[in-house]
Amino acid sequence: MAPTRESGTIKKRWRGRLPVALVFPNTYRVGMANLGFLSIYEFLNREEEIVCERFFWSEGLPLRSVESGRPLRDFRVVLFSIPFEGDYPRVLRILTAGDLPLEPSHRKIPVLAGGVAIWLNPRPLFPFLDGFLLGELEVLGKPLVEALLSGDTEREKLLARLSRVPGFLNPEGPFPVSIAKVPELTRPLLSHLRSPEAEFGETQLLEITRGCGESCRFCAAGFIYRPPRRPSRKALFEVLEELSPGVKVGLIGLEFLKTEAIVEFTSELLSRGHRISFSSVRLDALSPELKPIFREVRTLTLAPEAGSESLRRILNKHLSDETLLRTAALLRDWPNRRLKLYFMFGLPGETEEDLAAIVRMVSRIKELSRKEITVSLSPFVPKPWTPFQWAPFETPSTLKKKARHLRRALSARGVRVSIESIREAQIQALVSRGSEVLAPFLREMARGESLSRALRTLPSSPENLFRGPREPFPWEEVVHAGIDREFLRREWERALAGEESPRCPARKNCRACGACLALYGAS
Repeated sequence: MAPTRESGTIKKRWRGRLPVALVFPNTYRVGMANLGFLSIYEFLNREEEIVCERFFWSEGLPLRSVESGRPLRDFRVVLFSIPFEGDYPRVLRILTAGDLPLEPSHRKIPVLAGGVAIWLNPRPLFPFLDGFLLGELEVLGKPLVEALLSGDTEREKLLARLSRVPGFLNPEGPFPVSIAKVPELTRPLLSHLRSPEAEFGETQLLEITRGCGESCRFCAAGFIYRPPRRPSRKALFEVLEELSPGVKVGLIGLEFLKTEAIVEFTSELLSRGHRISFSSVRLDALSPELKPIFREVRTLTLAPEAGSESLRRILNKHLSDETLLRTAALLRDWPNRRLKLYFMFGLPGETEEDLAAIVRMVSRIKELSRKEITVSLSPFVPKPWTPFQWAPFETPSTLKKKARHLRRALSARGVRVSIESIREAQIQALVSRGSEVLAPFLREMARGESLSRALRTLPSSPENLFRGPREPFPWEEVVHAGIDREFLRREWERALAGEESPRCPARKNCRACGACLALYGAS
């Protein structure tokens, strides 16, 4: 059933328009909290000749569009927006539920995909999709629309036109394809479609920075979006006039509290009667003068990631124990009732002492802050285009043992604990670094087979599927992310040595990692 309490839904008559199905391979709740998905929906619907309708996955319910209740096969083009590699099996389930063959040559309707998971590694989906969009909306949006509208949408003809779109990748080549990025953010992305059933509630999402210069070695978003960019102060304040009166504003960005303009902007939001929310806040960015900004935030979300200072050096977090504890004490008289703390386990170089350090650090933070504490624990998953792409994924049995230990130890100290699924992490670790060889595995997962049965389709054990230190990874052969492989390799070696590296300076003339050179050229 379609949600009944949306605000800003776009409904159009079909006559004389090209119908595009925009598909999010996860639940409505998750998809409606994804700014990229909402932005492409609004962008395509600004075109008079296009009618774009949304699809979400819901177990056991018919696959129908939100706007008109039509089936997938009624549309002329299908476009998936995929932010998470773990959703790759669900892409196949959606095609099957929509009565579309999994083999591209057997379909009349072209099926495309974009989203950051696709940027990282599209190869596991090569056997199933017709093409991939590697790039930011500001660069590929207009050429995409022109390709869609400038002729017949018959599969082969459309693919020929799409080949001229920046960042378009055809599974048959040529390779590699560069991710198309915009040099300057002249206007921040802002969503207008709202729903109380979304993960963040009835919120307008606003991107106030893109990328991050902190250089955490595990973070795919921090590397794939390099160099970090932010809109001007003028562009940010112009967006204020587009916000609905009194609406809650969800601020999207990884390092925004370090800029004076952003602090000024959030203060202006509050003065206009808006509530604000943050996905996560850097611990070392919090200071006494920021207290008013967080007065309406019930739960502050912080990400130490590791309990010990030595392991945080391996991660390149630039975060000392002293800073963590000082921040906890600072928060004691803040009005927020709860703290949510993110930690990973199964990290490269992790020891039993590092796990014990999580428990000690959480206990000290609870004691100093006097807040209700929830700890979210995630198994570490190595990601493409990061220094940790060379790291192994720990065995599920070992991860389960560590998870049980941490849950017992933290619960005994009156801390609430949530642990992300180790099974899902195992799937993500395999898919995120895999290639076309995973096709039988994805088919089995899409059919609802058990993970153990699906794993038996692999030609070798999962750990043997990945290539050696000097061989190219599957994603490097087809995608050019603008980051030098040798830079990532040096960062991995520094991690193994327990050494920190400088933050990304984000200067146009910087040549350290290659991202600025790829985007701006030599200067």
